[in-house]
Amino acid sequence: MIDTIDIQERIKSDFGAKASEVFRIFDKAISTADYLNNNRIIRCIIFLSDRDITNLEDYIAKATYDPRDVMLWAEYTNRGQVEKIKRIRDFNKPFDEAHQDVKE
Repeated sequence: MIDTIDIQERIKSDFGAKASEVFRIFDKAISTADYLNNNRIIRCIIFLSDRDITNLEDYIAKATYDPRDVMLWAEYTNRGQVEKIKRIRDFNKPFDEAHQDVKE
């Protein structure tokens, strides 16, 4: 059950009429893999899904395999260049604060 306000609001704004389906998808995934019940991971998945349920399901599957992947993809830039990798978002924070005061 997702009970964090910024996440609930983002799901509603990104998915509109399909928001209830997104909540069901997350509930099922979290019941299968409890470690997905983490605000940072959930925010990363929502961000990466780009308002598309198929993408959402794909990123949930990837996070189920290894949640570090979705965190890397959502929060960092220049991932292909190890010496230039840089954190540009911090989804430990709510969506509206994720770009502020990002620390490596």
